[in-house]
Amino acid sequence: MTRDTALNILKLSSAAGKEEIESTYYKLVKRYPPEFNPDKFREIDEAYRYLTSFTVMIESLLSGDSNEGTVDAELFSFTLPSESVSVDDAMREIKNSFKIAHLWSGLTSDK
Repeated sequence: MTRDTALNILKLSSAAGKEEIESTYYKLVKRYPPEFNPDKFREIDEAYRYLTSFTVMIESLLSGDSNEGTVDAELFSFTLPSESVSVDDAMREIKNSFKIAHLWSGLTSDK
């Protein structure tokens, strides 16, 4: 899937920010619930997951497609592990902290 394809599925412009992507996703999920529209729901969910994935956010930042004001600095903050930890362990710990932060933000955000 490409960014353009995902934006097209959610019917969003290329300038859509995180908040717009999330609100559109929740509106579409209500309109196409998985119980009644499993294929459409799967397509919407896949597009949302693609657009909100960490790698896509990084690519968007590096390409200059996003507005500087829409970047949430908290998404890119992390604590460095101690020096005695291997690089693999450090990367695993950083990835886990991003996963936990993402899960908590999904549970605490207003939907």
